[in-house]
Amino acid sequence: MARIPKYTDMGWPEQDALWTYNSLTEPLLSSELSRLSLAQSYGNTDCVSLQPCPDPEAKNQDRYSILDWKLKDGIWRFRAVFDGHAGHDTVDYILNSLPPIIEVALTDLVEKVGDNTLDPHSVSTLLVEAIALLDNTMTQDLLRLFPTPAVISALSDVEIDSIINDGKSGGVNSAIITRCMRGSTVLVSLLDPGEENLWVASLGDCQSVLARKRCNGDWEGLRLSSYHNGTEKTEKERIMKEHPGEMECVLDDRVLGAIAVTRAIGDHLFKLPAIYTNRIFMRKTPGFSISRKIDEFLGRNLTPPYISNRADIQHVALKSSEATDSFLVMFSDGLIDLYEEKDLDLDALAGYCAQVVGNAVGQGTRPCNLASSLLRDALGGTDEEKISRMLTVEMSCRWMDDTTIIVHKISD
Repeated sequence: MARIPKYTDMGWPEQDALWTYNSLTEPLLSSELSRLSLAQSYGNTDCVSLQPCPDPEAKNQDRYSILDWKLKDGIWRFRAVFDGHAGHDTVDYILNSLPPIIEVALTDLVEKVGDNTLDPHSVSTLLVEAIALLDNTMTQDLLRLFPTPAVISALSDVEIDSIINDGKSGGVNSAIITRCMRGSTVLVSLLDPGEENLWVASLGDCQSVLARKRCNGDWEGLRLSSYHNGTEKTEKERIMKEHPGEMECVLDDRVLGAIAVTRAIGDHLFKLPAIYTNRIFMRKTPGFSISRKIDEFLGRNLTPPYISNRADIQHVALKSSEATDSFLVMFSDGLIDLYEEKDLDLDALAGYCAQVVGNAVGQGTRPCNLASSLLRDALGGTDEEKISRMLTVEMSCRWMDDTTIIVHKISD
């Protein structure tokens, strides 16, 4: 149980450096994993969210939401993972704003349907429109301040500064601008009251897996999310088709050579003409927290938008399957990175995650937290030394991506 100082190169020998870490043994190892990952259980849903780097600048930008809505026809289960980037403003805004938008729209839909059967397609449409509405509202808020490039060109720097830096970071205009400068992915699931229908909306590169136990005892994983990333062939082709003749609209597997995700809320550098970045975003205080220089890609911004706010939806009729046990697993792309050494494509990773969850369930008594079981496997599994390094290494910069996992038990 003692903390034993050791040294590691974290698998990066080319850095020619060693960092101190503490070798943890049980039960301290499990306790530290639970503490650092903020392990929580909300009824039938287990959650973890981990970013162990102690630097405040590396603070976790992932968020999740677990909500049960009592509507006319019963309890609807809402689960979501949001993976913020370039700052916390947009992801926090989504966390507070998107669930109410969906709840209101769903309440109206259920009221309209009444005693009739709800068309699954109507819920799919609702989710797509709700997510796009939130992003479009952010755009309209900005355009009320600066309606057109011509208006911006007519303003002096002093006039622009007085608008965008009202009350510095605490003003209304400042908040509007900052939300558009940052960004976030969205992964949302809805489960109807009878647990007959499941919808998953994906915008970005978070992933969702339906882990199901078959009658023969085998576990399978069905991926229910798209992968909106510049490495994805279909996304590259879509963007290039939307911007004919622009050979650098996707460069080095990044949109405009700068950002990996191809769909997101926020990120208006890639959705509005370049003058909005040059004259407004670049003058904002506080400014950008991205590593790449903006002028390296801004010249490629010719015919925006380049990033989409239209989510992909998958619907599953749960009662049509022969599963004896089902869990919905949702996670940010940090988990994909942790499993990188296994060299699995996303469908194979879905199957592997289902096996990990199934093995944890099959231990006889349900583990305290199934999301924690999956996180532990990704961090090192039975290799306690590797998990110790990942949790305690004393580095000043991030050594892993923010990683959030939700495991929601659907049915027996």
